[in-house]
Amino acid sequence: MDTIVLLPSFLKFFKEAAGHTNSASDLALTFLTFVLNVAFALSLLCFIIMHASLLSSNTTSVEVYEKKGVVRWKYDLGRKKNFEQVFGMRKALWLLPLFAKEDLENIPALHGLDFPTCSDDES
Repeated sequence: MDTIVLLPSFLKFFKEAAGHTNSASDLALTFLTFVLNVAFALSLLCFIIMHASLLSSNTTSVEVYEKKGVVRWKYDLGRKKNFEQVFGMRKALWLLPLFAKEDLENIPALHGLDFPTCSDDES
């Protein structure tokens, strides 16, 4: 987001720099700030993509190594149910670290003792 906000200023700055109206230190600082913002934004994007794939397969970063060679991860219940196990069923609470009473009653994994598997789900 910072990169998008900084982009117009960055372009304006370099247009003015062509006319030599800015100092070399301002030019270097603006360029460095923009490059660091782009690098940070790309690393966050990769982080989000990685965790979205972990969420869709119902695994943690440690479990990725445990499931190597497994045809189907036994805790993968499908994208929708995997998402609901993490965020709950009420869309209004998805951005808050809360669960609705119905979630606690309907999603046994939230208690931390019983985790449904795909064989449980199919029966």
